[in-house]
Amino acid sequence: MNLREKYGEWGVILGATEGVGKAFCEKIAEGGMSVVMVGRREEKLHELAKEIEATYGVQTKVVRADFSQPDAAETVFAATEGLDMGFMSYVACLHSFGKIQDTPWEKHEAMINVNVATFLKCFHHYMQIFAAQDRGAVINVSSMTGISSSPWNGQYGAGKAFILKMTEAVACECEKTGVDVEVITLGTTLTPSLLRNLPGGPQGEAVMKIALTPEECVDEAFEKLGKELSVIAGERNKKSVHDWKTNHTEDEYIRYMGSFYADKD
Repeated sequence: MNLREKYGEWGVILGATEGVGKAFCEKIAEGGMSVVMVGRREEKLHELAKEIEATYGVQTKVVRADFSQPDAAETVFAATEGLDMGFMSYVACLHSFGKIQDTPWEKHEAMINVNVATFLKCFHHYMQIFAAQDRGAVINVSSMTGISSSPWNGQYGAGKAFILKMTEAVACECEKTGVDVEVITLGTTLTPSLLRNLPGGPQGEAVMKIALTPEECVDEAFEKLGKELSVIAGERNKKSVHDWKTNHTEDEYIRYMGSFYADKD
């Protein structure tokens, strides 16, 4: 698909530095779109920008923004003003292990900004642009924890649930327009963050066997774009969610998810 012809000249990836965000940058560049790459690690983003320009022959723009800060979205909007915007993906996330009462309020506030407030500001802003021109696409990224909840990591699951349900609703609202909106829900994914925290031995090997690559997730997202509103990445994850909803109570899979983190208490 020539994404540039269908949606517009530029796409913005919010949380572009590595993993799934990097894969989104490469995917839209492959489709002919120039890329605005947003994240905190400016040097790493510039390295990625050079790679993308050399490989795909598109333009890039690097924007340093910390999504936990209240003015992060405005920094992004200023950087994309005047560009022919046609695509947005919100990949950024922030989490912290621990019970609600044991987590400092400042950390809660930072997570709210990243997972809810900055997300919604960006979604709102670019949807206004896309709706006005009746052209554009959004793929936002959620997590299986947004379906199950995430005890001892509660804000993360709650934030991903917000992204999931908000994007599903907007996707439905856009069905009869020229704007395609989708949310993709990821399970275990081979990101640099996962690899840094991967346990050793058989447990780590088991994770590696079931994990999808960022590229697999992004490819599926684009395959379903304009066809499905809400996508669960990978057949194993689809089967897991079906099993949860068919054969188990809410309490059972909330406790199941909590079992992964209880030892951090």
